[in-house]
Amino acid sequence: MRRTLPVLLMLAAMPGFAAAETVQTRTLERQAARAIRSAGFWCDKVSEAKIDQVLSASGPTVVRVTCDDRTRYEQYKLTMTPKNTIAKIEVWK
Repeated sequence: MRRTLPVLLMLAAMPGFAAAETVQTRTLERQAARAIRSAGFWCDKVSEAKIDQVLSASGPTVVRVTCDDRTRYEQYKLTMTPKNTIAKIEVWK
């Protein structure tokens, strides 16, 4: 389940760049969706990924990932390790 997603963190930190539809962005979104599905959650398409500045301020980096395929909508909280691997995936409430 642990995947290295350093570029996802970079893209999440730069909203203007993350909105650009590039091959690299789509690849990273698919990797995030795959990691979420591997953890037993639903995620067919990542529509947004951004760092939660409030939760990340006092500890590890937390990335909020939104999965939305226009029929279903879910949000997840990905807690990252210092080496930018996913330590934990939780449903965002």
